[in-house]
Amino acid sequence: MRIGVKVLFGVAAVVFVAMATAWLLLPKMKDRQTSGEITLPGLSAPVRVLRDEFATPYIYAESMEDALRAQGFVAGQDRLFQLEAVKRAATGRLAEAFGAGEQDAILNLDREARVIGFHRIATRQAAMLSPTARGTLEAYLSGLNAYIGARSNTHPTEFKLAGFAPEAWAIEDLLALMYYLGWGSAANFDAELIAHRVIQAVGAEAFEEIAPITVNPDSAALSTRIDLNRDASPRWAGDTAAPADWTKGGLRQQGVGGSNNWAISGAKAGARAAIVTNDPHLDSRLLPGPWHPIALITPTTRAVGVSIGLPGVLIGRNEHVAFGVTNAYADAVDLYVETVDPKDAERYLEGDKSIPFETITEVIRVKSDNAEGGIRQEPLIVRLTRRGPVITDHDPELGGGAVLSMRWASVEYMDAELGVDALMTSATMEDALSAIETVRAVSLNFVVGDVDGRIARRASGAAPIRLRGDGMTPFPIVDSVDNWGGRIPADQMPGEMDPARGWTGSANHMTAPADYPFIYTTYASPSYRYRRIGELFNAGQVSADDAWAAQYDTLNLFARGIAPILSIRLLEAEADDLREVGDILAGWDHHDEAGEIAPTLFQELVRQLANAIFEDELGPDATADYLSNWYVWQERFDAMVKAESSSWFDDKRTEENEDLTLLVHRAGRAALKRLTEANGTDRSKWRWGAVHQIHFSGPLRRDGLIGRLTGNRSVQMSGSGETLLRALYPYHEPFNSKWTASLRMTADLNDPDKVRAVLPGGVVGRTFHPNLADQTAHWAEKDAAIYWWFSDEAIKANAKTALTLAPTD
Repeated sequence: MRIGVKVLFGVAAVVFVAMATAWLLLPKMKDRQTSGEITLPGLSAPVRVLRDEFATPYIYAESMEDALRAQGFVAGQDRLFQLEAVKRAATGRLAEAFGAGEQDAILNLDREARVIGFHRIATRQAAMLSPTARGTLEAYLSGLNAYIGARSNTHPTEFKLAGFAPEAWAIEDLLALMYYLGWGSAANFDAELIAHRVIQAVGAEAFEEIAPITVNPDSAALSTRIDLNRDASPRWAGDTAAPADWTKGGLRQQGVGGSNNWAISGAKAGARAAIVTNDPHLDSRLLPGPWHPIALITPTTRAVGVSIGLPGVLIGRNEHVAFGVTNAYADAVDLYVETVDPKDAERYLEGDKSIPFETITEVIRVKSDNAEGGIRQEPLIVRLTRRGPVITDHDPELGGGAVLSMRWASVEYMDAELGVDALMTSATMEDALSAIETVRAVSLNFVVGDVDGRIARRASGAAPIRLRGDGMTPFPIVDSVDNWGGRIPADQMPGEMDPARGWTGSANHMTAPADYPFIYTTYASPSYRYRRIGELFNAGQVSADDAWAAQYDTLNLFARGIAPILSIRLLEAEADDLREVGDILAGWDHHDEAGEIAPTLFQELVRQLANAIFEDELGPDATADYLSNWYVWQERFDAMVKAESSSWFDDKRTEENEDLTLLVHRAGRAALKRLTEANGTDRSKWRWGAVHQIHFSGPLRRDGLIGRLTGNRSVQMSGSGETLLRALYPYHEPFNSKWTASLRMTADLNDPDKVRAVLPGGVVGRTFHPNLADQTAHWAEKDAAIYWWFSDEAIKANAKTALTLAPTD
């Protein structure tokens, strides 16, 4: 026994020493060079790259072209594995490196990318780029490709472990990435599919009763909808050709992320210059997170902020303006119900006109141990109408038998400029707004503040002018008359300039006013977060510290509105445990704090009540679809509960006539049952932070001790999907936070030295690297004092390393 113990202790000691050695040495074995000198072809003059304690790179160059070339090189140093993975996602080549995945999950992602056609779209865009836009991309790519080609000895260890090598990038790859990122802002694709399936389940008139509500709190009125296209979703009994083996719902965006941003005028701040705050809500669970901090400093420009794999700075500040973004949810995508020609399945009808489908054949390479050469080929046939690809060929269940095609305004109305490259060099508010107007690929709400204290909000992207239909449901093609009449003019996109209240902002809510002359969207976030911004900022001055602290605000206006109604009904129950829940909700201050049990009870009660209201009429499948997207149903549900009466409360499956009270009692029992099964009977373990967490993982996604050593960690979360401290979970995966702040930033233009900013992970996407997740603890604390440095003096004082990138000759 003693010998066995000694052996075990000996083995443990060896393992411990080996892991400790790996922990200490691996960062250095394959780390990138951050000091000394490296030759970078194409530079016109030497470039200096200084890094602070968090490894944020500050690039000093004699020209913007050199700065962008250095940015590409540094992006390769810090994020090459992440960049290669997202490039493959955008171009439909993930399976070539990672295999088909369990149940073909990875292969299906490639199919989606090929059907949407990000790379095809990028090829079209590349052919029309202006010299300025092309020059921006070429400079960045020359630096990135130089790192890929000449510094292979410092490529991240992840490539070796994954079994493939990075490849040089082309302009089309970078543009495909841009459209891939823009797809998530393309608004209501997912909501249209949900509407289509609900209409098939219960009919158009019933759907109208539960259709999404889009509210602009500043207009005090619901957005106007032209019609619901009640004949838009017929069941199709015709030939859908030979569908590919695509999993159910594979193409859906599940677009329920979002962001907050606000700009405080100089007058409102009691200062000369404006203050801009931004916290984009993305899925940031894979470390180091999506945003790469960078500073680009030339004799004419000083820009500090973040990039997301593209050249320049998207969120941040320069010497004149600061800028931040949220998802605008402009409805840039429409679905169409196509009719296959009954005489020829290779053609479709527009009225009496028969038109051949355009056909594209793609070949997806799939890594496979069982295939010759380790690669098998998967053919993919994409059919297109004049509107775009037929998506139901690849998942017939998406259409429930109907043939649906997809049309994307960002593609249809692309032009020669990119826009974002001009934003970071803006010298005036007018320059910034002009730059925003040229951004077509992505629908964002930009807020801008300047050094003179002015503020503005303006939406970017391409949104169609709909002549028929409102975009909420698929539009039936019955003739050859186009239902789009061009795009909404860029200078007429929703926005405001210097509002009298002294602040502007957005929280993915409906920003178009009720009298807006175009149908901007029928899909937007519930208004809780935006209304909370108003409560915080409408009264009194707002300092930079106030603007920062608001990102951590946990007051839930959704709960404040309906929790009292629910608690009253629970207090009427005969069961002691339901009355206890009623007592807890009645005494709650509606702040979603990690240490409280009330948020847990409220969230689960809402989930169970929503299911009880809708499942009897929609059925389990359509109900699952409907509830999968919070933006589709949450504000409608809110209105139903506040009205305390709805025909939807009665369960059609029973003889009893159910009302809200009875449904709340049923939902309460179901909530207690699920929470007990998931967390045990000890209700101290039901605290919101105990059950509501975000789980970060490193690039290798390993479990156990190795996972913990390579970045895995869990953070207990306050906040919810309805609070400014955003921590939104998928309805069907309670309460695992998925969408939360991927960055927190406050740029006070009155401060010449720094920008307050923190990431949920870190700057460097390399396993074992100390800067992979070194900001996570700071990110979770509202008093975090983490900065991007701005002035030369501050950058120099905080520099830890210095690298010179030298021209060849």
